[in-house]
Amino acid sequence: MKLSDRSSLRLLLVSLFVVLILAGCGAPGAVSEPPASAAVAPTPAPAAADAPAADAPTADRCGDPSQLSDVLRFFNWADYMDEEIFAQFEAECGVKVTQDIFASNEDLIAKLQAGNAGYDLVIPSDYAVQILINANLLRPLEMANIPNAANVDPNLMGMYYDPENTYSLPYQWGTTGIAYNTTAYPVAPDSWAALFDPAQVCEQKGFASMLDDERESIGAVLKFLGFSYNDSDPDHQAQARDLLLGQKECLAGYNSENYIQSLSAEEVMIAHAWSGGTAQARGENPNVAYVIPKEGGAIWMDNMTIPVDAPNAYTAEIFINYLLDAQIGAQLSNYTYYFTPNLAAQSLLDPDYYALLESGGMLVDEAILARLEWIKRDDKSIVFSDTWTAVKAR
Repeated sequence: MKLSDRSSLRLLLVSLFVVLILAGCGAPGAVSEPPASAAVAPTPAPAAADAPAADAPTADRCGDPSQLSDVLRFFNWADYMDEEIFAQFEAECGVKVTQDIFASNEDLIAKLQAGNAGYDLVIPSDYAVQILINANLLRPLEMANIPNAANVDPNLMGMYYDPENTYSLPYQWGTTGIAYNTTAYPVAPDSWAALFDPAQVCEQKGFASMLDDERESIGAVLKFLGFSYNDSDPDHQAQARDLLLGQKECLAGYNSENYIQSLSAEEVMIAHAWSGGTAQARGENPNVAYVIPKEGGAIWMDNMTIPVDAPNAYTAEIFINYLLDAQIGAQLSNYTYYFTPNLAAQSLLDPDYYALLESGGMLVDEAILARLEWIKRDDKSIVFSDTWTAVKAR
């Protein structure tokens, strides 16, 4: 379906939403799941009567200036923030934002577990929020300081990892699949075999990469083998380990931090990748495209959270509120090309945003939704770290 036929697309999404809600009701004893409607990509829509106008007043975006710190320390994923937003926040509110980068949720968790990290705002994914809450490493949010939380899609609130949104609010969400160069793959690869069958991946020896992320990389192999992303069975983990080891000699490397640049420069021709990052690469090189393999991929949501020992919690809450402003939320997703959880921002997204995602294969429809899985953690998930250590050690 073409995005130019907006009313038809919106009708499809509304129908899908109703089907998913009905399908999720009345399951006695079921574990609370993320609402399946979260997998539906946002679509362009006429501005609602109460949607903030593009020139809406911004006087309240800085909270109480007397309580703001001079500096806010931000810990984030690579290529996941329009740094013009930092400059705007500093000009408007007088707070300089400094940003450090992490490559995986496990790196973030380890940093906070070590203590005294000094960060005011961090962006963990869904299952990592749950780990950090259980470890008492996050501070409850003072929602009175974050009135723009009202802009968040209610279907993306109350997720399994933080049912009351006590500690987290959505930042961006997306999927994990395969990025590829259409000159090397005139026909889109439809299976993880393109990366995990040694005969196939070694056709691109030195021009293939994997995310440097234990849950994502092992999970993708498990999907290829017909298992769940979250499968902790020792035999299945051993199969995943062996495939990763067989693949390793043909990789350019494990790369979460600059795979976007590698794709756009054609230093790699196929990559395990996140949807928005692939879209950013496509913005630089139209030969880059994206696919969710037939075996399935991951869906995830990253979240804004404040460490329990954050030096400047009030300022962090004001910056969260700033990011949830309609204009700023649209600016953020126009830069990242991930999906915004901000309903008020959706009507302000650039038309080019949707055009690029549609042409590159990043949008989510009902068929793709059925192949996506959330990454979760339980007491047996430590086996993923053991498997990853065995792979990286060789």
